Amino acid sequence: MQHTDRVRSRVPDGTLIRGLYSAVYLVEHGKKRPISDLATFHSYGFTAKSMVELNESVLEEMETGSPVNISGDFIMNSPSTLLVKNSGSEIYLWSDRRLHPIISHEMYHRLHFNYSSVVILPDELIAILPQGDMIHDASLLTSFLINGRVYSAPNGSIYYGERHMLRKIGGPAIFAFYRWRVEEIVHLTSEEFHNCRIGEPIL
Repeated sequence: MQHTDRVRSRVPDGTLIRGLYSAVYLVEHGKKRPISDLATFHSYGFTAKSMVELNESVLEEMETGSPVNISGDFIMNSPSTLLVKNSGSEIYLWSDRRLHPIISHEMYHRLHFNYSSVVILPDELIAILPQGDMIHDASLLTSFLINGRVYSAPNGSIYYGERHMLRKIGGPAIFAFYRWRVEEIVHLTSEEFHNCRIGEPIL
């Protein structure tokens, strides 16, 4: 049985999916959120190379969530995890409906963030969005695990960060299926891994 036949509602959050037809969705909190249009697709930095194709039967079983749209209420319409900035130089992680200033260049590079994926928002919008904790060199020693990153434990096991928990990836075939990249794995120290909560595996 192929992995696509086993997938159900536990597609990892942050996965861009599509079926045999043109509709594209972003998976968040177990729901498929329709990408409203091409302008939204490109404005949020989505790319076809990161898209995972699922059987139509699998898509139909997944609950549909609110659309992702570049227009309207940013808090409601945006992806739940996103790199953003205003006209200044500071870059933020938008997560859990809060802006988290990334104050550590070392952590920015360690997490394999890429400037090409940063979404520029109006200054007036950045000014009114709720502020969260800063992301600094010791952030991974706290319970604030960055969602949407692939992590390795000290023993070499590979995990995906979702809802501030680590979900163990069930093997190389699953790693390849979800289009994750080896060069973007974040290597955790023993102390960092010990502080992480463990979720259900990705099988």
